[in-house]
Amino acid sequence: MKQAKLLFLLIAALAFASCRPTARQTVADVAQPTDSTEAVTSADTLRLVIIDKSISRIDSVVQARIINPNDYDVSYGQEYAIERETDGHWQQVPFPKDFGFTSVLSTVAAHGSATVYGHIGLLHLAPGHYRLTKQIDGRTLSDDFYIRSGIKFPTEIYR
Repeated sequence: MKQAKLLFLLIAALAFASCRPTARQTVADVAQPTDSTEAVTSADTLRLVIIDKSISRIDSVVQARIINPNDYDVSYGQEYAIERETDGHWQQVPFPKDFGFTSVLSTVAAHGSATVYGHIGLLHLAPGHYRLTKQIDGRTLSDDFYIRSGIKFPTEIYR
């Protein structure tokens, strides 16, 4: 009889422990919002935030911060996409044929942040609503920005 009770308690404890996600599973398994305005509402959510949302001058770079409020490091590569909103749908802006990314893996430490750059100077962008989309720690995160009228793309790239 004692063995049956002990076995029942062991099974119940294992079942309870398997129902509780780890901190990494909690963040990784939850569907992440793609707009940082939704992500900002949760203090423990990894997010990507555009620093200057309005491109109002000739600029060849969009700057964003990766904010990692978690207790573990996250990694990301150099790749990103630029998307344009048209009639309520997001469409990826094609990069020029000679555009590429270096194969570098970077890390944002637990409770840290990092600045990333989206080079837009070579893209043929018209005024409108855009977003930078990036894979971070296996999830796709994004934040939006606007290009005002009067901005001319592509811009000159200064070396």
